Amino acid sequence: MKRLFLFCLLVCGILTTSKVFAQKVSFGPSVGLLFDNPTGSVLLDSIQVTLRGDNDRQPYLGGYLSYELSPSFTVSSGINYYNSYKGARVYNTSKDGFERLIHTTSGGNRSLELPVLVEYQLPVRRRSLFVMAGVSPNIRLTRDGQDYFSNKFISPAMAEVLYNFKAVSKPVVWKYSLGIGANVWRLRVEARWQYDFSSTTNSYKVWGKQFDFQSRNNTIRFGLGYNLNWNKNLR
Repeated sequence: MKRLFLFCLLVCGILTTSKVFAQKVSFGPSVGLLFDNPTGSVLLDSIQVTLRGDNDRQPYLGGYLSYELSPSFTVSSGINYYNSYKGARVYNTSKDGFERLIHTTSGGNRSLELPVLVEYQLPVRRRSLFVMAGVSPNIRLTRDGQDYFSNKFISPAMAEVLYNFKAVSKPVVWKYSLGIGANVWRLRVEARWQYDFSSTTNSYKVWGKQFDFQSRNNTIRFGLGYNLNWNKNLR
């Protein structure tokens, strides 16, 4: 009888804890759009490769999970899948400076973003508005270069520079992230700015040499999530 009583207490405790935990958790799918603006350049003896800052716009798809630590603080994470393309202009140098544009090249990355953020609920509008800060590692699943076909106007040295561009992106890039958002009904709306902790590119390996290639990305993300665990009686 005593064991049965203790078992019932344990079950009630688990159910109560689970209910409280469930009320504190929100999760669901998310979609969004990112604007990527890379900067950086590298001089390869007589050839310069300069990243193109053209505010590349790419959609992303994923999901999010957030846990309420207190009425003011929440921890959120998620996973987002996206494609990104890094383009570059390639110049030949001369005694008079950089000659006209010789060729352009690009590399594509299918990537995952795994943000971890701390959110502070602002004391306005039932605490529906929040600011957030955290880190966001980005994992490159693939690093593919644009198909290249040589022609008589491009030297073998230039051809090798163009071909090796696809390998310069680092497989993992860590970013810090700042943003603002709002919870409206079941919807989670957010805007985040991200910047890299270190260079996003490895050394450029060409002609049996290595050249230090320093680059950074300014990234702005706009996201929309849908809370599958929303309870209107708790809002």
